[in-house]
Amino acid sequence: MQTVRFPALPLSVRIMTCVSMLMAWVLVAEFAIDRYGLDVYLPFYRVGDVCPYDIAVLAAVVAFWFLAHRAPKNQR
Repeated sequence: MQTVRFPALPLSVRIMTCVSMLMAWVLVAEFAIDRYGLDVYLPFYRVGDVCPYDIAVLAAVVAFWFLAHRAPKNQR
């Protein structure tokens, strides 16, 4: 069985991988950070607003998207 490269997947699957990563962050923020009051220990965290942590997660997902679409070294 061959490995399927990320760019070979259908566009809907590639988009849903990014959406699922963003939703995982939302769930961690809602169910762990907000519910148990861990936001007290996170500087600059804003409950219900965009904060630097949200921007960092978004940047990580975008970086994943671009790194996953790079051609493998043996095909360059």
